[in-house]
Amino acid sequence: MSVDGTNVRLVTGSLELRGAPAWSPDGRSIVSGVNVGGIPHLFRIPLEGAPVPFVRDYAVDPVWSPRGDFLVYSGADVGTTFPLKAVNADAGHHAIPRLTLTRGARRLRFLPGRPALLVMRGEIQHKNLWLIDLDTGSERQLTDLSPAFNIRDFDVSADGREIVVERVQEQSDIVLIELGRD
Repeated sequence: MSVDGTNVRLVTGSLELRGAPAWSPDGRSIVSGVNVGGIPHLFRIPLEGAPVPFVRDYAVDPVWSPRGDFLVYSGADVGTTFPLKAVNADAGHHAIPRLTLTRGARRLRFLPGRPALLVMRGEIQHKNLWLIDLDTGSERQLTDLSPAFNIRDFDVSADGREIVVERVQEQSDIVLIELGRD
């Protein structure tokens, strides 16, 4: 659509989307979780044409690698955790180290120019940023935040040199309401 909201062009309709979508590296399609029978699976949604199943097991929140040769996605929640999985661009299995994250940490980002994934690890209300090398499986903690510093979301700059975080701060005000006398 145009920036003013006119000239809307529907890419696809009648899909029950789940999680965050991801542009394919070639820019001709979007991959997103789609509920099928109550279970989300990844579908490739071309800008021209009909949606096609891409990953048939439980899958949401895909993120493409910088080279576009594979993507990682979140598997099914098991209690308060979920596994990360990966597939090649042709939907075939792609081997990555066994990774399990906690609920509230579905945001994943690749670092440009290297097979490394930035993730949030920790307790549900307190997480730190970790860097995981997908070739070796080695993990390195990048932040050591105080328990009062709660991250909900983050992103990585295009050159991979900076990270921006969304800090959650829950504060309350006490307000006195005076009721009129009846």
